Amino acid sequence: MKRLTSIASLSLLLLAGCSAQPTTPTAETVGGIITVSGKIVALDQASRELTVEGPDGNRTQLHAGDEVRNFNKIHVGDSLEVDYLEAVTVSLEPAGSDEPGAYRKEDGAVAKRGHKPGVAATDVVTIVATVIAVDTAHNTLTVRGPEGRAVKLDVREPEHQAKLGQVKVGELLKVVFTDAAAVAIRPKNA
Repeated sequence: MKRLTSIASLSLLLLAGCSAQPTTPTAETVGGIITVSGKIVALDQASRELTVEGPDGNRTQLHAGDEVRNFNKIHVGDSLEVDYLEAVTVSLEPAGSDEPGAYRKEDGAVAKRGHKPGVAATDVVTIVATVIAVDTAHNTLTVRGPEGRAVKLDVREPEHQAKLGQVKVGELLKVVFTDAAAVAIRPKNA
């Protein structure tokens, strides 16, 4: 339910960027990449534990699972860098252009044998819901979610309310959540 509430809130925030013209669907994305860096200050090869110190002096202990290849190539003094992407894309699509539902795609990669350890993972969740009612008098949009339940969304921002009349019953509200992370270890002399 928490994720559905997030979908509703973000969908409405982005509605102003959506077009009701079925031949040219538009999408708007909100999100960004956060990069966290640190230096490995302690390492236990046997337990696969490492301690990373950030630029502000805070320390965090991490466990490298078996999926982290080449753990023996990590050394105290190496740099650890994590790029984390979190984004939400919302679009209004023409009726019949997609199948309503909820879809998930996960992917990942690990470092090649013999290289410095690294790992990347992505998780993409797509929700496609059919617009079943538009109420410009009360500034609401109602969609039928993946489980067949009707969800009424409040359109609160005046600029979004002004575009609400362009949304047509039958169109599809498509919300794509993307989470991705990449972890890289760099030698201390790099």
